[in-house]
Amino acid sequence: MLNEYKVEDLIKRINELETELKSLKKYGLVWDKENTKEKVVLDCEKNIPILEQDESKKIVLGTDNNILIEGDNYHSLMSLNTIAKESIDIIYIDPPYNTGNKDFSYNDRFVDLDDGYRHSKWLNMMNKRLLLAKDLMKNDAIIFISIDDNEQANIKLLMDSIFGEKNFLANIMVRANPRGRQSSSYFAQVHDYLIVYRKTRNCVINGFRIDEETIKRKFKNVDNEGNAYEEWELRKRGAAARKVDVPNLWYPIYFNPQFNELNLDRSAIDDIEILPFLSDGSDGRWRWGKEKFLREKSSLYVRKNNKGMYNVYERKYIENKSTQLAPTIWDYQNVNTELGTETLKQTTSKNVNFDYPKPVGLIKRILSLHPNNNSSVLDFFAGSGTTGQAVLELNKEDGGHRRFILCTNNENNICTDVTYPRLKTVITGIRPDGSKYSDGIPSNLYYFKTSFIADNPNSLQAQYILVEKVDALLCIAENIFNEVERNDYSSHFNDGNRHLFIYNDVYNEKKFNEFKDRVISTKGDKIVYVYSIDNNIDENLFKDEPIIVKPIPSKIYEIYKEIVEGIKRGE
Repeated sequence: MLNEYKVEDLIKRINELETELKSLKKYGLVWDKENTKEKVVLDCEKNIPILEQDESKKIVLGTDNNILIEGDNYHSLMSLNTIAKESIDIIYIDPPYNTGNKDFSYNDRFVDLDDGYRHSKWLNMMNKRLLLAKDLMKNDAIIFISIDDNEQANIKLLMDSIFGEKNFLANIMVRANPRGRQSSSYFAQVHDYLIVYRKTRNCVINGFRIDEETIKRKFKNVDNEGNAYEEWELRKRGAAARKVDVPNLWYPIYFNPQFNELNLDRSAIDDIEILPFLSDGSDGRWRWGKEKFLREKSSLYVRKNNKGMYNVYERKYIENKSTQLAPTIWDYQNVNTELGTETLKQTTSKNVNFDYPKPVGLIKRILSLHPNNNSSVLDFFAGSGTTGQAVLELNKEDGGHRRFILCTNNENNICTDVTYPRLKTVITGIRPDGSKYSDGIPSNLYYFKTSFIADNPNSLQAQYILVEKVDALLCIAENIFNEVERNDYSSHFNDGNRHLFIYNDVYNEKKFNEFKDRVISTKGDKIVYVYSIDNNIDENLFKDEPIIVKPIPSKIYEIYKEIVEGIKRGE
């Protein structure tokens, strides 16, 4: 076996492993990085991922636009990141639980219990997708992940590393199987978990949030993002505040006013040394040791007191609390997994081979935690489409206008034979066999499939090819989907009084003037995308017209290349 490898390759690999070992963090989640990347990841590194609309599956019966994407979710997330960063309010996912019972495949092969890299493969798969998903979230967005004991501990540490430990909100126990399933020789498992994280401190739960003006009136200290905080002096006060009490908490802190940085070592001549003297001039001490200082110094700042002395302070953020906190144990009938199976049978009118679909009531309860009933919802492990049905039903109940984006592969024809028919049944009220399910919930559904465009060493050539296939992405970006007109160099879409125009060819005076006349003569709000190789647009193209003009496809191509480079670096 050893003879298959060159000595140079072995030495190179040993050096790589040695470097990796030295760089490993001392606490947190560490796992074996993949030696063989997922095929879909390699495909997306060599080709530009795009989406193409399947007009034959379009449903237009309402005002709210929803999206179903058929294809690998990594591919779907890559595509969405090129045009929809920071656009999602809520993410819910129900990933494979990695039980070893053919529920999780890696590179088209099921991972079984005997695979020594079972957990590492799952973590590599989840890590890449969660990094992409985070970039799609708004600053006040929340993400919910259903999981069981097989990966619960691992996903918690993985989420800590991606979102930050301070952005962990809850680990909810959901009594999903009241009768219990055998998890060992001794216990019957009656619950799963729901891991909840926020993207930033701006997160809103249960509809209660102090508005910025109230915060400013109520709290003395508010940062640039409108978050209230208390000011705690780092110098110890009161009893046991002397150096002699805890000598190792007496040490100098160096403040660089030019870069507004705090360090334990002097890095520049003009660094200011700050020591914890007490008010009587005697030696005091800090509240933090050096290790905690290095770990959390980003929450510290320096300010002069009225005597001209420098003091170090800690920002202690005041969390916005709900007046009705959500419990962390959900033990109600509507979260029972058996209800999920029954609902799926009712909406598809045939026996569907799908294990443990989530109940609609569970997802509706999750969505209800977010106060915005016009929120955008993403599920990139959509499976049978429970999240989509929950969004539609909750809108009907409270008059909301939530919109969903569901991503699922078509393994065993799940997207075409289960997810899509189910959503169509809920929207139209008619099952696939023609029988009546309900009165329907008027809404719109647009069906997309993942596809690729070959990247090219010549970036201009790659962009020229991309611009011919970019319509579907721009429709998603602007939430305008209905095609009005298309020719060999432009297209026109509308949504009521809103219009999207795309000019996807190099500048040709005759063609562009014809395009310009169509744009100007159209009544309503107009967004126009024009081909540009450098992201620059002539401001006089539509002089004196209230038209929003944007360049394509340079920005999309740049974002794609940035994502690829970030994934290669493990970011």
